[in-house]
Amino acid sequence: MRKDIAYRIAQAVHEGLFHGVLVIDSEFRSVFLNQALCDMWKVKQQDVLHHSVLDLFCNGNVKKFGGAYQGPLIETMVTGREISGSEVYINMPGNKEGKWFLVNTFILRDESGQPEYALGNYIVIDKFKVFENKLNAVNMNIIKAFCKAIGVRDIYTMQHSENVAALLVGLTEYMRLSDSEVTMAYLAGIVHDVGKIGISEEILNKPGRLTEVEYEIVKRHPSKGADILQEVDEFATLAHIVRHHHERYDGKGYPNGLQEEAIPRISRMLTICDAYDAMTSVRCYCSPHSVEEALEEIKKCAGGQFDPKLSSIFIDFIRECNSGGGMRPALQ
Repeated sequence: MRKDIAYRIAQAVHEGLFHGVLVIDSEFRSVFLNQALCDMWKVKQQDVLHHSVLDLFCNGNVKKFGGAYQGPLIETMVTGREISGSEVYINMPGNKEGKWFLVNTFILRDESGQPEYALGNYIVIDKFKVFENKLNAVNMNIIKAFCKAIGVRDIYTMQHSENVAALLVGLTEYMRLSDSEVTMAYLAGIVHDVGKIGISEEILNKPGRLTEVEYEIVKRHPSKGADILQEVDEFATLAHIVRHHHERYDGKGYPNGLQEEAIPRISRMLTICDAYDAMTSVRCYCSPHSVEEALEEIKKCAGGQFDPKLSSIFIDFIRECNSGGGMRPALQ
């Protein structure tokens, strides 16, 4: 693969803890996949790299019986159309059970503008599908409507919310919290920025520092989001969490300047996950921090911006997962 294409891949995709990445060429050959995807699919990199994904996983067929494409990445390579937020069930050969993934695809074009590679970004959402089954169908449709509204306004915010939800669910499970708290953590992560619906796209997508006036507008989004959620009777607790996810442990946050234990625990956890993903994500106007740089910043801000005990647990959680050791429960 050309160096400039490899660089574009690195810049285009946030290879986070919960992201698998696969890149195919116009012949449907795999030219790149990361270890996260290998772990998700339970395959060895050498068994997939430089092989046709059609031959490996699709019996050589571009389309399924009935006419649908074998998957969003195949469809993107054929049609040249990028796909955002496609929920797909993938059953890998040799595995008795498949998994649900959220897939975003991107086209990487050659110097003449023609599609040269298609890139797929895969996030496991099996847990989230379980949550959907547990939640009231009407309420889940409301949550999905909020997510869609956010995505229409700002694709980064939608992807950021999905990342934060995955981090927050992992952290709550690592801490051995109750099933109801894990579910609430997922919902809080998904909708924590819903209040940004009311902020202009010029401010949301501004490439650089905000003015003081613009920042004051952005600071209203936790309260606006909570006010939106409070319109649904069953979302009172969720609204409370969202309202306070920008409070600081030292009391210098907003909107109410709450301090320490007065801030809901899931809000304190959400603050850390929110900051971590923001630091490690690729944005158009800044380079991402490495995992260790982000964890060092969280450690530095423990006791000020972040709950010190939860910060320590979060750092252990991320390092535990990155080491490949799985999620061993932490003491609360």
